[in-house]
Amino acid sequence: MAVSIDEPFHHKMMPSVSHDELARQRATLSMKLHMTYDIYPRDEDVYAAHTLPAFVKEHRRPPRDKTEVRHAMMREPTTQMWSAIARTMQEMLWYDTGAAIERQLGDLMLKARRLGEKPLGTLRLNPDLPVPRYLSAIDIHAMPGSYGGDLAEGDVYAGALYDRGAYYYTKGLTGPLNDGSGRSLVASFRELFPEARPRRILDLGCAIGGSTIPWLDAFPEAEVHGIDVGAAVLRYAHARAEALEKRIHFAQENGEQTRFPDDYFDVVATTGVFHETSTAASRNIMREIHRILAPGGISMNSDIPHQHANDLHDQFMLDWDCHYNAEPFWAHWTAMTSRDLMAAGGFDPQTVWECWRSRDHKGNFHLHDSPKEHPNETNKGGIGKGVFWGARKSERT
Repeated sequence: MAVSIDEPFHHKMMPSVSHDELARQRATLSMKLHMTYDIYPRDEDVYAAHTLPAFVKEHRRPPRDKTEVRHAMMREPTTQMWSAIARTMQEMLWYDTGAAIERQLGDLMLKARRLGEKPLGTLRLNPDLPVPRYLSAIDIHAMPGSYGGDLAEGDVYAGALYDRGAYYYTKGLTGPLNDGSGRSLVASFRELFPEARPRRILDLGCAIGGSTIPWLDAFPEAEVHGIDVGAAVLRYAHARAEALEKRIHFAQENGEQTRFPDDYFDVVATTGVFHETSTAASRNIMREIHRILAPGGISMNSDIPHQHANDLHDQFMLDWDCHYNAEPFWAHWTAMTSRDLMAAGGFDPQTVWECWRSRDHKGNFHLHDSPKEHPNETNKGGIGKGVFWGARKSERT
């Protein structure tokens, strides 16, 4: 399948690349696209034609769950081949992107300092805030240093690595400005709540602010905040927002227990937070969202889809990242339901809404009422598909 991927949007903080660095990144991207459209879908054929009949013959029954499918599929040479290539591509992506950033890290740090001299927004760091172990103990999606890496005073490496690297990792699905998920969540919010005019908005787990800026664009009079746990990623997010002339207030906070007062925000949004967070922390975060939302305030969330709408082979493909791509909480998240998580946070599960999103390689998105309304044409992973969910906090105080 011929797919055209634009270059990431070149703002003042976006790392530049040489001819050779770009060639390596584009080569990895081309391989990722080839695997997505030409190789991964064949795994379903192997399962139907060989693995499933062999399993039934041996056990006198079909597989009970995705774990049995995974154990059977990982004995298949075809699956072993694409799995090894997929992990290698991930490491190549971060290595090549990281090498380009290391070459210019000093210049990027200097740009960040200069952009912060007369800021539109604010940056509040907390050097005493520990990075939670569920982020510090592993390099999430094999990104060196994860979100909490901080190499030196004034470091922006983690943010720069994520800004350029995540665009290629998702094969352009985030959009050239890495804001596709944020734009789609805001669009869903405006469709669901057309009369809403939020005064204070929080993007919890904002990373580089790609999902934060669309909220300001939609509601320019609002006070828009973004929080994350990593100092370096937030320094980059602040400088990036200043380069784009966006007034955002960034702070280094753990979403499980923030320093915001009760009933402070009209909207609290998350984008891709819960599949990279432990189950216990996810419940703590949802309770904190409920605490800091004003009565009648709205929780808006977006993440990879839950498993209940998929067959067992699709569940195995979706969970591949959990076992082989440094996403240890991925499978736990996909086994949850939105209503259970919201209820754990104090929201009325009967008021929880859900819709689904698909997107293309330009970061454009489409909203769907049913997870079965659009096919997962790659048969692998949740990068292209997603679930939106949320609820209002009760008006009763």
